[in-house]
Amino acid sequence: MKNITKKKQERPRASIKDHLLRSVPMVQQQATVKSVLSMLEKFGKKYDSVDCIYVIDPSGSFLGFFHVKELFHRPKDALVSSFLTKGTVTAHLEMELEKAAHLALQHNLIQVPVVKDKKLIGVVSSREILSTINRSLRKDIFHFAGIHHSHLDFQDSMEIPFFKSVRHRLSWLIVGFIGAMLMAVYIGLFEETLTHYLIIASFVPAIVYISDALGTQFQTIFVRDLAIMGKELNVRLYFIRHLGIGLFIAMIIGLIMFSSIWLIWRQPRIAFIISLAAFITLLITSFTSLFVTLLIRRFKFDPALGSGPIATIISDMTSVIIYFVIVVLFI
Repeated sequence: MKNITKKKQERPRASIKDHLLRSVPMVQQQATVKSVLSMLEKFGKKYDSVDCIYVIDPSGSFLGFFHVKELFHRPKDALVSSFLTKGTVTAHLEMELEKAAHLALQHNLIQVPVVKDKKLIGVVSSREILSTINRSLRKDIFHFAGIHHSHLDFQDSMEIPFFKSVRHRLSWLIVGFIGAMLMAVYIGLFEETLTHYLIIASFVPAIVYISDALGTQFQTIFVRDLAIMGKELNVRLYFIRHLGIGLFIAMIIGLIMFSSIWLIWRQPRIAFIISLAAFITLLITSFTSLFVTLLIRRFKFDPALGSGPIATIISDMTSVIIYFVIVVLFI
């Protein structure tokens, strides 16, 4: 019986030569639109793809290509050399399929011509390009999570033994529970203050919720951007930009909170204290939500299990600590 706990071997990178369409329409540069249409009508079924027509010179060297739709927008006597796309980016047989797919995206190509000794030997199809990009994005998401094929025990969460799944998830939640207990003890130190200022106590859930919500937004967007941009993402500039966004959001939320408390409870001093605490909490949460995600990635834990509980308890503890520190300083 096959042992499902055996780690799967990492798949070798696919090269272009294993995913090549070799039968594609090629015409001479002096061919006319009429002659190309006639050729497609007569021999079109023998080609693997007719999305693009490839142009060669008399010696067989690759010159460029044009989309098949161009044939229906040009005069019948027009030469294909007058509208072909020249200087096309090409690939070689030993190039990795993933790199060819990224070339297609970068240069807006629906197919990637593959050339050897200046001769066109085939193309990478649009279907293969999209399939490769999809696999690449999934791999980048796993890579960001610190999960690699070389050390995955299971490819499908349904294969994981029940109690092993419970153990993996429960450990992170226990860490979060310990943090919650410490936070409860910390809040208890301010029992006298909370007794005299009930409005201070009533805004604890609001401060905790708003910081959690902002942190979740930042984490979700960060994971998505890492998956899409991968190594092209400049983390330093990314942090600067999103901290600026966090600062602006914190200012708006702080102003809204200050105005609302002042108008409803008519206590400008309390309104200032709560809104200042909200501002500082949101600003710090903007940083910690990104930093914790990077930290989990660096130590190669699974953020699908760890980032939620850990980031949440860090955000909660930070917001509560800041809230009561500011309350003590200003009351």
